[in-house]
Amino acid sequence: MNINYRRLKGTRDIMLEEIERWHWCEARWTEVLARYGYGEIRTPVIEPTDLFLRSVGAGTDIVDKEMYTFQTKGGESLTLRPEMTASVVRAYLENGLIRQPGTIKFYYIAPMFRHDRPQAGRYRQFHQVGVEAIGSDSPVLDAEVIQTALALFEAVDARGLLVKINSIGCPACKPGYVQDLKSFLMDNIEDVPPNLRTRIEINPLRMYDAKDEGVQDLLDRFPPITDSICGPCREHHDIVLGTLNDLEVPFEEDPTLVRGLDYYCRTTFEITADGGRKQSSLAGGGRYDYLVEQCGGPPTPAIGFSIGIERTLLHLNDDPVDPQRSRQSKVDIYVACKGLDAQRYGFVSVDILRGYCRVEVDTSDRSLKAQAKSANLRLARFLLTVGEDEIRDDNLQLKNLETGEQKPVARKQLLAAVREVLEG
Repeated sequence: MNINYRRLKGTRDIMLEEIERWHWCEARWTEVLARYGYGEIRTPVIEPTDLFLRSVGAGTDIVDKEMYTFQTKGGESLTLRPEMTASVVRAYLENGLIRQPGTIKFYYIAPMFRHDRPQAGRYRQFHQVGVEAIGSDSPVLDAEVIQTALALFEAVDARGLLVKINSIGCPACKPGYVQDLKSFLMDNIEDVPPNLRTRIEINPLRMYDAKDEGVQDLLDRFPPITDSICGPCREHHDIVLGTLNDLEVPFEEDPTLVRGLDYYCRTTFEITADGGRKQSSLAGGGRYDYLVEQCGGPPTPAIGFSIGIERTLLHLNDDPVDPQRSRQSKVDIYVACKGLDAQRYGFVSVDILRGYCRVEVDTSDRSLKAQAKSANLRLARFLLTVGEDEIRDDNLQLKNLETGEQKPVARKQLLAAVREVLEG
């Protein structure tokens, strides 16, 4: 009986050369984040559903359409995390970090899950690198967080990026603007497609995220939110922009940038890539000064962002994955063995080498010619061959695959011979 299993729609297998790209990026990102004072956090991939209902917001596309939610046998509602900020806030509160002085700075590199329409750069299981800085309301921190995001892109040589930034106000000024926007949209309801009208009642700001050109033309007739923010929000925003200018960070103000999550306030920003890609938004974030309080903690300001790893890698490189170019395929020494006794002899003989270089013992029982071909495909530097004669004489045949030179080496002298050649 043949049973063929395939990966689920919207998921991917990451391996060979591609996983090396991931490792390369992750290594550089962790270096940058350490320099900016961030420590890693890892949270469960499943959380109580109510955490996301409360933080992301009922009525958002994420909550209404995209979350993977299920009931346990005990009747508890759990959700695969669709984003990380809520989980970090939950961990911050649950582990008593509110008692820690100063700003707590976390970073994560982790998978998220959303039931979205799969396309290039958008998957149902996707990965993000992001930061959360909890405990400071300083606008200078906003600028530093944006600079941190750009430093992560710079570390992997991502170019052609644009920072878009906006302020969406605070509870003192945002509600009035939202109510005026709602009234404007209701007065022009005939210009709003029926499938988008529910957004007007739940959160009119989400209309700015609509892809409908007619809706965007309608919104162009309404004053931007930056015209309505209060004095403290205006001062905060001016300091953020001024600090970015001091750092010579290029940016573009975008009064329509509101982000799709309910917990944002004041600073919101995105980093986009040019080049005509469908998924041009590589990163996004902003302030969420009231989320900790929403989740049961004391008033605690915070800001963060996330970068889409798949989208970033797509922006960096479109070359197809070639298994033969993978460094995982490369070995220093490949051991070809003729028969089971030779495999045992070769395995024991080269064990001492593994503390010094990368070794692979071929246990396929193929012909020596086929095994030598595999050594070349694996980009090995040396081929060790073992057969009946070598076992009898207690040596191995060592061949330099770059020069073609071959000689027998006594097993006791194997480490010294290999080191001599590798070290020149």
